Amino acid sequence: MNSFFKPLLGVLLLNKGPQDLPYSNVLMRLCLVVYFVTGIPGLVINTDFQYAVFAMALDVLVLLLFVYLCLHAFSRLERFVQSVIALASIGVVFQIAVLPMLYNFNADPKAAESMLSLSLLLLMFVSWNLAVYAHVFRESFSVRLPVAMILTICYIVISLLARKIVFPELS
Repeated sequence: MNSFFKPLLGVLLLNKGPQDLPYSNVLMRLCLVVYFVTGIPGLVINTDFQYAVFAMALDVLVLLLFVYLCLHAFSRLERFVQSVIALASIGVVFQIAVLPMLYNFNADPKAAESMLSLSLLLLMFVSWNLAVYAHVFRESFSVRLPVAMILTICYIVISLLARKIVFPELS
């Protein structure tokens, strides 16, 4: 267990890369399942359970396809398993971290002071999430940071567009 959580913490703190995580197809599948399950509660806030399930399935598919295609383009397919483990487990951490904030946004939409502090906290988590994704892309694809940031933005936009096209009611 320590061989997974310690490197994951290093990835979250931007001082380790996905190559430091264990290489395991079973762990990759487990991380994807946990990513899928932890994403559903955040989506259920704004939509029905069945749409949330399908939206998370689409999200997992986009993640796998994006990583595979990028690794293929950069001739780094041997990094697929560890890259997916890193991105899925990072997704789990951030989905769990922001879930209470998402519920608070819906619980009391009139409280301006709490909304401002929640908005700033959410912005901090989103910024950190983007930084970690860029770090993982930089390490996985062996590219410079500006290219990794562009790939991160592309991944987020593709993910949001795919969800909007397939499930317009989630917008």
